[in-house]
Amino acid sequence: MFEELENTLKRILEEVQEQKELLHVVLNSLTTSKQVAAFLGVSQRTIELWVKKGIFQDGEHYHRNGKRLVFIPGAIVEFKKHPERRSLKAKETQPKEIKSKIINPTAKRIIAGLKVGNG
Repeated sequence: MFEELENTLKRILEEVQEQKELLHVVLNSLTTSKQVAAFLGVSQRTIELWVKKGIFQDGEHYHRNGKRLVFIPGAIVEFKKHPERRSLKAKETQPKEIKSKIINPTAKRIIAGLKVGNG
């Protein structure tokens, strides 16, 4: 009986080691926008928009190597675990976008010409 348990535990440990090795491979392949898009099941354009909107944060989800974005695999895996954060961050940036779209170009020029002060 103990021999059977011991063999089972050995198989489990071998499988865990295999899973760790696979995870290492996956994490090392999550550094480009193309790889991240495939992992998250979205387009590369979506990744670009998330970077632009601040859903992906510089220093948290990626860093820059010159002009190239290098994604941080652990942060991408964590991001995938919490899909609700995608919409929350998008909503946080939405009011700024809406404000800039609502104001008429003529009104923007008038407002820009107004001076703040004692008159």
